[in-house]
Amino acid sequence: MIDFLIYLGSGKLLLFFAKKFPPIRHFMKSRELLSELYDCDLCFGFWFYLLLVPFSGVEINIKNKILKWIILACFSTYVAQTMSVGHEELFGKMVIMDGYTDRKET
Repeated sequence: MIDFLIYLGSGKLLLFFAKKFPPIRHFMKSRELLSELYDCDLCFGFWFYLLLVPFSGVEINIKNKILKWIILACFSTYVAQTMSVGHEELFGKMVIMDGYTDRKET
């Protein structure tokens, strides 16, 4: 569990610095597809966490290594994004009626 929390926290910190590092930003903005990937925190986070999985030391009981890495990257990205942005921001639905705004949980 501690390995996963260290992997999650260090991945989020490295992801933050990677998004601020000018050479990475310039490279990712050089092509339209890379730019779309870079602008989507969930998408960029998935690929970033996928690259970090082999170095993490986190183990789950799945025999297929590629599938294990993909599942771990998906789960890590989801948890990190939910903790950063918040559950309400990701999954809440905004309903606008008669001039006022009301947030409803879906």
